[in-house]
Amino acid sequence: MAVIKAVSSKAGIGQAIDYVTKEEKTEEKLVSGLHCEAETAKEEMQATKELWEKTGGRTYKHFVQSYHKDEKITPEQAHRNALQLAENTPAWKGFEVLVATHKDKDHIHTHFIVNSVNFEDGHKLQWSSADLRELKERCNAQSQEQGLHVPEKGKTFEGAEREETVAWSKDTYQLLKQAEQGKVKSYVQDIALAVLDCKEIATSRETFIRLMNERGYGVDWQDSHKYITYTDLAREQAGEKACKIRNNKLEKYYNMGFGKEELEHEFERNARTAEVRAGKSERTAPRTEPTEPDRAGEQPAEGSLSFVERELRGIDEAVKSRTSKGRAEQAERRRTEQAAHQRAEEERRAVRERQRTASERHISRNWEPER
Repeated sequence: MAVIKAVSSKAGIGQAIDYVTKEEKTEEKLVSGLHCEAETAKEEMQATKELWEKTGGRTYKHFVQSYHKDEKITPEQAHRNALQLAENTPAWKGFEVLVATHKDKDHIHTHFIVNSVNFEDGHKLQWSSADLRELKERCNAQSQEQGLHVPEKGKTFEGAEREETVAWSKDTYQLLKQAEQGKVKSYVQDIALAVLDCKEIATSRETFIRLMNERGYGVDWQDSHKYITYTDLAREQAGEKACKIRNNKLEKYYNMGFGKEELEHEFERNARTAEVRAGKSERTAPRTEPTEPDRAGEQPAEGSLSFVERELRGIDEAVKSRTSKGRAEQAERRRTEQAAHQRAEEERRAVRERQRTASERHISRNWEPER
């Protein structure tokens, strides 16, 4: 019997990786990297963030797959199962994932640390409740195929109600647990998650507000007000008084930045990344060469008119010269940028190929199929 949980934590990605890769927690170092080397996962994930200028905000996603203590399964098999799940999770395509299996407790369990930034195109990880549900369904199907037990929907190993979210921080854990039990209004947690998701893709205040509106949340963001007020529009329309919350309250509950400054910094980073991904096409687009005025049939005049004609011709030639030079410079810049882009792409392909080969070699060397 196996269950999968999403883990919420205030710990940094480096601390999370250090924790799950401790030698005393892993059986024969059952640690593997998907799209990265297990030994250098921390450095590779950080390099990806710096490459796409997305070092802030949510830095990773953490999941745990756990087996019941009485389940007849070896650590090696549990690790292979976890790798199979990771490799076939659509939302993790293009993301570095560290997979570490532990046997330091009375049950075997595997940690997944998923980088929040895609190494292929730089977009932030989008993870929904539907994605988690699909992952759990594949976990159950995997258990059925191997003749293992499948937990009752919504239940833990012992038959109690399953908690969908856990956290390393005791305070955060209690707050999230209270929300799940209804002691804290659930709309507060829904708004917090919506803000975290929308700020990772928005490039401006206007875009952020639009994205929040599309999710059903109003955003009162005024320069004359110190705080941002978020509103659950459905609850407001239903006449519910408890439907609004300020960003400072969210910060108190979750110990994260939900204020104007934090959001605007994230928007700036997203905008810079969008500019890089667009290849700065607007600045490198060739300009249209002005055409020479059509003066067919124009008869040269005497005196001042012939002088004007000569001046016009001189201006035309100067324009042609500057335009030709400008186009040559643009063409050279484009060639330089294309060559640099090609070299970078070749380097990324080489890195990915080395990672894939090393990962396959590492797995085949340490985990032979059970006979």
